[in-house]
Amino acid sequence: MSDKRKAALESRLDGRQIKAALLCVEREFAAEDDRMTFDEIAADIGVSRKTLHQWRTQKRAFIDYVNYLADDFLAADRAKVYRQLMRAIDGQQPSIKAIDLFFRRFGLITQQVAVETKDAGSARSNEELAAELDELDELLGETPEN
Repeated sequence: MSDKRKAALESRLDGRQIKAALLCVEREFAAEDDRMTFDEIAADIGVSRKTLHQWRTQKRAFIDYVNYLADDFLAADRAKVYRQLMRAIDGQQPSIKAIDLFFRRFGLITQQVAVETKDAGSARSNEELAAELDELDELLGETPEN
């Protein structure tokens, strides 16, 4: 992750908020029995639980910094993810989904969707419109009546 981005995000927070963000991210990645509560985090940094909650849910700079830190934590485990992906591919019954993900990750396969639209602004002559209406009338006339 970019040091400039990190510095820019940190410049919008005070020291307590930076520490709180790190503790909140560590909380999410910790094992269930090692996880700090939000009350403990608030007490550790010297704010109320309500203040911490407001930072976590309403303060855009804090939320952005938490997301930045979480991405950084995840990047550190990328090798583990790749190892699991390769296990899924190399297994006794290789995972088609894992193979697809591998190819997409390395740009070897892409999903392309083509959308065809008619130009709404194209002008049709009165004769063309009349012919189309006649064709529709014929189709409707051939439909069996109930």
